[in-house]
Amino acid sequence: MSNNRTPPRSRLEFNIALICALPLEASFVSALFDARYDGEKYGKEQSDTNAYSMGALGSHNVVLVHMPNMGKVAAATAAAHLRTSFPGIQLALVVGICGGAPFGPSELLLGDVVISEGLVQYDLGRRLPNTFARKDTPRDNLPRPRPEVCAILAKLKTTQGQSQLQKQMLDNLRLLRQQPDLTIPYPGPMNDQLFKPKYLHRHRPPAECAICANLDEDDLCSSAIEASCEELGCTELDLRPRSRLAQTSNESPPAIHFGLVATGDTVMRSGKDRDKLVARDKVIAFEMEGAGVWETFPAALVIKGVCDYADSHKNKIWQSYAAATAAATAKAFLKHWDTSKYYSWVESDILPF
Repeated sequence: MSNNRTPPRSRLEFNIALICALPLEASFVSALFDARYDGEKYGKEQSDTNAYSMGALGSHNVVLVHMPNMGKVAAATAAAHLRTSFPGIQLALVVGICGGAPFGPSELLLGDVVISEGLVQYDLGRRLPNTFARKDTPRDNLPRPRPEVCAILAKLKTTQGQSQLQKQMLDNLRLLRQQPDLTIPYPGPMNDQLFKPKYLHRHRPPAECAICANLDEDDLCSSAIEASCEELGCTELDLRPRSRLAQTSNESPPAIHFGLVATGDTVMRSGKDRDKLVARDKVIAFEMEGAGVWETFPAALVIKGVCDYADSHKNKIWQSYAAATAAATAKAFLKHWDTSKYYSWVESDILPF
């Protein structure tokens, strides 16, 4: 990391925001800074309760937002304060970890990265006696990203664009692994386990648990949720085969996927509900902060690494690796974002005419 560059003159010259809900996510983003700036020099608005780290990623002056909590409300609050203190922000990237839909347009593995082409609010609606009625009118749906963002995504989805983006991501991942204060273990194919949707993470005989023993319900007891698959005896006979995992026993390069991302204030931990949403909305991942940021900034993207399959077997084994691949991809993406090209429409949002 080098500081041999001219720092911004004011907060207005910060043009990219990276928003992280967890300290783990922010650690990897911050580690990729090419320069760091003194936050006290720039300050923030008096009413702004956010905490920031400021620096540079490539040619961009960036501000990293450290959210106090997860979820849509926390993200919306953070985005609103960010907008007041840093009115020059062109692009907001929500960077971190997510749950993945394993079988979409392409096979998705743990450690892969998802880039949003749009968001679906899957928990916005009304709870009726026997069902949940989701609001799905045009007014309720989140808009597509700005045309400028869609154009870059279209370019990166080409064969050449994906190859270049993945190479840049792998270069950034190598840089992260060279830093002595960071630990980024690759958990390995043996820890990438996808169970059948109906096979729940619950106590099994001879363990005695009245909640888990009720096979007619999908309820899980709190101790089962916290236990590992090994502790509960989740059998490999109920694993679904994966063609990409069968190709190698070594660390394979993470793939980058583009598609719709489901966002909500609840953690998705159900394989059956996951697959219903995938079938209905063609989503490829599940996360919790995108909608809160989307409504504040005209250009926003979710870039997240897949750390689980959004089912009841969810665990934290892949979180560090997935957070690292997401940060590496976010920096790679910014190499394709031309600050000067898009500054004109940011000025039109800021300056009165």
